[in-house]
Amino acid sequence: MRSLLLPLTFLCSNAFAQHCGYDFASVVVVRPHAVGDSVVIDGLRITLLDSNNLPVVHYDNARYLFHRNVEQQLPHHEGGYFDVPDLFPFAQDNYILVVPNSFKTAKMKVLVQDERDAGPLNKRRDKWPVRFKQALVPLKEFDLYTLCGRYDDVVYPPMEGRPNFAPVDIILHPR
Repeated sequence: MRSLLLPLTFLCSNAFAQHCGYDFASVVVVRPHAVGDSVVIDGLRITLLDSNNLPVVHYDNARYLFHRNVEQQLPHHEGGYFDVPDLFPFAQDNYILVVPNSFKTAKMKVLVQDERDAGPLNKRRDKWPVRFKQALVPLKEFDLYTLCGRYDDVVYPPMEGRPNFAPVDIILHPR
């Protein structure tokens, strides 16, 4: 009986152990920029597509829109709080999307659309007076980076058996 009690105690203590807030979560990081320029273009609509070229859904939850990895105040929700996106220092000012570790990115694509208003009153258009063509970029197996234990790193540490961290480079061409 005593020999059974010790392993049972160990299993119970592990069940209640504190885990990382990003257990089983990874991030996809993309860097859209104009041809001949390295500055990330703001205000783009970036969508993660599955192998059928449809926006990704995971357990009936939409998981497909990227956001910039910068501090921002999002619109007020009916629940009475401000939704604050996750920020990851190693991703710099690129676009990010947190997804489950189980995603098979080698079968996915990223769709980049420039839906910014071209009107003269829109201040975002001042920096980029041209609009960009839509881009569809296939992802690779290693475009998914685990977050647990690394989410607050300034430099994403190298991992054995995979390339070093690098955002997906997306070069956009003017219309």
